[in-house]
Amino acid sequence: MRRLDPQEIDIVARDLNISPAELARLMSTSSDSLQQLNKRLAYAGLSEEALAADHPDELRDLRRVCSQCTTKARCARDLRHKRMATPSKYCPNELTLQLLVREARIERAAPALSGPANLS
Repeated sequence: MRRLDPQEIDIVARDLNISPAELARLMSTSSDSLQQLNKRLAYAGLSEEALAADHPDELRDLRRVCSQCTTKARCARDLRHKRMATPSKYCPNELTLQLLVREARIERAAPALSGPANLS
């Protein structure tokens, strides 16, 4: 990123629908934040690959928020001790994760609700 001129940085940021400052923060984010997010996704029963395919904007926002989070140490501690009940107290992504989980459950239940296919 250091090799890009300011105009190129602006173009990349605009393509990602974030500010150049947010792009700089994302680029300087350690992989720990993304690993923590991946663990949170797994504990919630969500797949990063599925989110990338079905909800790319939401995944991008989850990553952005996670990279800027001020409670990374608490998150890491909770993940290490597998305490999944407390993120709602501090995680800025928790509401989004809950909504994505709810949507995934509805989508999984939809075929069961429609019943067997009528083959007549």
